[in-house]
Parts: sequence; C-alpha cells; structure tokens
Amino acid sequence: MQTVVRAVARAGETMSAPKAERSEGTSGTPYGSPAYCWYVLGVLTLVYALHALDRGLPNILIEPVRHEFGLTDSQLGLFSGLAYGLSFAATVLPIGYLSDRMNRRKLLAAVVLLWSLLTAFSGMSRSFGQLVLARVGVGASEAGAAPLAIPMVVDIFPSKRRALALGVFWTGPPLGGFVAAALGGYIAAEHGWRAAFFLAGIPGILVALLLLFTVREPRRGATDPEAAPSADPPPRFTEAVAFLIRTPALICLIGTVATLSLLSIAMGAWMGSFFIRIHGLTLAQTGLVLGVGGGLCSCIAPALFGWAADKLAVRDPRWPLRLVMISGLLALLLTQVTLFASSVAVAIVGFILADFVRMGFAPPTISVLMTHTPARVRGGVMSILQLASAVIGFGLGPLLTGMLSDYLGGGAAIKYALVCVSLLFVVAAALLMLASHLLFGPANRRQPASNGAGDG
Repeated sequence: MQTVVRAVARAGETMSAPKAERSEGTSGTPYGSPAYCWYVLGVLTLVYALHALDRGLPNILIEPVRHEFGLTDSQLGLFSGLAYGLSFAATVLPIGYLSDRMNRRKLLAAVVLLWSLLTAFSGMSRSFGQLVLARVGVGASEAGAAPLAIPMVVDIFPSKRRALALGVFWTGPPLGGFVAAALGGYIAAEHGWRAAFFLAGIPGILVALLLLFTVREPRRGATDPEAAPSADPPPRFTEAVAFLIRTPALICLIGTVATLSLLSIAMGAWMGSFFIRIHGLTLAQTGLVLGVGGGLCSCIAPALFGWAADKLAVRDPRWPLRLVMISGLLALLLTQVTLFASSVAVAIVGFILADFVRMGFAPPTISVLMTHTPARVRGGVMSILQLASAVIGFGLGPLLTGMLSDYLGGGAAIKYALVCVSLLFVVAAALLMLASHLLFGPANRRQPASNGAGDG
C-alpha cells in the first residue's frame, strides 16, 4: 500500500508542481495535467461518498440499536438525526471560515479522518450516551466536506468544465447512500450493527491518506482568468457575508439551492408514504420504486446536467440557470401527474421522471455561484449555502409536509400536502430568473460566454 501511495504521490508532483505553472495548452489546467485533475476529482468524490455513507448509516441500523439499548422513538430520533444535525449546523460556518484561511487539503484530510474514526467508535459504544456523542462528532466534522472540497474543485477546473466536474462530484452522495443501505444492512444482518459502524470507518482512513500524500493544494483562483496571487491578509468571515450582501444575485442562488433541497428532501421523505397510502404498494414495492427513482436518478442526473450546463454556457452564460429553471418547472408538472394519476404505473413513471429532472440542479447552480464568488471567500460562501440548505432542507422539508398533511386531515391527505409543497418549484424558478437578470442583465443583451470569479 505504501508503495502505491508513494508512486501516485510522485506522479502528482510530476504533473502539478513546476509543470502546473506552464500554459494551459501544455498541462490542461494551471493545476496539472487533465489526468491528474480527474484523479483528484475522483478522490474528492470519494470524500463526498463517505460523507453520505457515514451520515446515512444510522438510518439503516435503527432497529438493532433500539433493541440493544431499549430506546424510545424519541431517543432514536436524537441518535439518527438531531445529534448530527445540530452539530453540523453549529460547525459549518467556522469551517467555512477556516477553509478560506488554511490549507484545505490538510484540513479536509483531518476532518475525513476524524469522522471516520468516530464512525468506527460508534461500533464500540457501550452506552446510548457514547453513541450520541459519537454522532455529534461525526456531524461536526462532516460539516467541513462541502466548504473544503467544492472550492478545491472550482480551483482545479476552469469555468468551461466546472459544472461537469461538480456534476461528477455530486455522484458521491447517492453512491455512499447506496453502500450504506445495501452493504451496511447486509453486514448488520450477518455480523451485527457494531461491525457495520466499525467497517464503515475504515475507507475514510485510506482516503485521508490519499488526500495527504497524493493530492496537492490548488492555488485559490488558479482557474479564474482575472485572478492573480495576492499578498492580501487572509479574509475574515465577515468578508464573505459582506460580499453576499453586496451581491443579491448570489443570495437568490443560495435561496434557489435551499428551496430545491427542501423539495428533494421532502419528496424523498414522503413519496413512499404516498405510494403506500394512495396506491396500496407494499413496503418492498415502495422501496424498489424509491430506489430506482432516487438512487439511479441521483447518480445520473447531476453529471448529465453539469455536462449540459457547460455546453450551453458557451452559447450564453444565462443557460445554466435557464436549464435548472426549465427542469424545475417540468418537475412540477410531472409531480402533479404523479400525485393525481389514477394508475399506479403512470404514477411510478411520473415519479421517476420528476426525480430525474429535479435531481440535477446543484452542479449548474453552484457552478454559477462559485464562478461569481471571489476565490478568497468561496469557503465562507459555501458554508453559508450549506447552512441554509441544512436548516431549510432538512429542517423544514419533511416537517412542513407532515404538518400540512395533518392540517388537511392526515392519511390520504398526504397527496394534497405534497401538491402544496411542490408549488415551491415556482418560487425556485422566480429566484433563478431574478438571479439571471441581476448577474447578466436583460435576456436580449448579449453576454460573453465566460465570467471570471473575481467579477463579484
């Protein structure tokens, strides 16, 4: 293993050290050769996959944990959700601040190693209190994944390939979620829930070593044509906040991501109940539908939408946002077809198609957001986006839908609750239109195909 790590490290140094300073035509990007850039993207995608694996594993292990410790459902909610969510929300802004001031590669390796060790420690917990403390630590350390990794991706890939790179990066969570559900469940069934936690922590240790020994820290703003190395002192976190206040278009983009995250999480949480209550599907049948819709679409849509956004941006920089707006409105239409279809077959097809067109929003939107954010505050801005998505998406999405269902009578009323929540696609479309107008001006005014990150 050490031999392999050293070999890859030497390759990385060869491709990205002095050669990184050569022209883009020789080395692919200022960071290094195209092969090395895609290798690093692969490592960062593995980081995000492990982020989803360690976050989602408790959901699969709830029942065996409940039986061993004799827990109530409220205690299970603390273990599987609240302990993670509160620590994540409390830590994401400080890590965003550190992201703009420190070596991101080393800090990312440290948080990956920390959450992996804490996941393994969960399997050695001898009390419910120890298990909750481990989840608090996992949530706090996993808050660093996106604010550290995404600005690195943006500094490695130029704007013309940025959305595609982010699309590949976004295949990590569904892959991690699939492993958590399939492999984690199998290991727990065969060897117990403790073994599932312990084994889930091992890959993160290996990925942390890859980050330390084979990945080089990209220079901030290296792929932005107008950016140059700066002797300015490291930014304060208030600089990121002040930048957003001065740039309302980017506030609209953050609102768009948070709104579409709410929709994705709410649909993912309640569509299973819809198919069971309205169409009488069994739990196994519902799991298959949700697996094809959520799992398969989540793997394909982000990369496809990222690729399309890069291609369309060559014609007009507004098109990535238009792509998300059109797909969101199409998702609204397909969701109504799903909810009001009398045939279960039509409802299933509508659900899968709706899932596909709404799952690709992140790469185009975040690519535009990061491109128009100065390199020195990208970590802070990304942490603000993560906090908004966590609070609005995870905090309000399932709760708002459930409260609407109860208000409308419960049971079969879940259909009409989902109808009401799906109207938020219109809000997202309006935010995208406003962001596009503020960034690029009226639609009839021709804009250049590329926008530097320093424009903001």
